[in-house]
Amino acid sequence: MDTFLPDSLQAGKIRGAKTELKLQKKSPTGALLRSLVFPGWGQFYNKQYFKSALVFGGESALLVAAVVDWSRAVEHKRNFEKLSDQTQLGDKLWEFEQYKFYRDRRNQFLWITAAVVFVSMFDAYVDAHIFDFNQEQMEDIHVNLAPKRDGLMLCFSLSF
Repeated sequence: MDTFLPDSLQAGKIRGAKTELKLQKKSPTGALLRSLVFPGWGQFYNKQYFKSALVFGGESALLVAAVVDWSRAVEHKRNFEKLSDQTQLGDKLWEFEQYKFYRDRRNQFLWITAAVVFVSMFDAYVDAHIFDFNQEQMEDIHVNLAPKRDGLMLCFSLSF
């Protein structure tokens, strides 16, 4: 009886409201290493463009902040070493405190950068693992006509 029905109404070819999409595979190790080499490259490889831009911006900002504080710490250390013991103790103490402040902030930025790099590497690795999963795309409203023993059946589905 199926031979007289159009292809779209044959029981074996009705999919319902879900359409499956098969995606290509991505290398998890490749994504991890890309994310290590260049900020956001692993996310870009996984076609996560917005996440890639966030990772690139975040890691870049942290590195710039670390470099700026590093140069400030070096500058205050030089100023501290230039001052003789005969200068006012307050000036020398102030330069030393500034040096310690910028050195500590530099170290904090470097540790935070290392943590962000690790998280972005892990994120790229996981995204590459789940990249090849079948995804289901739901249509909002779907109406389908299916054959039944004693007639036709009207199938209606709504997703929200």
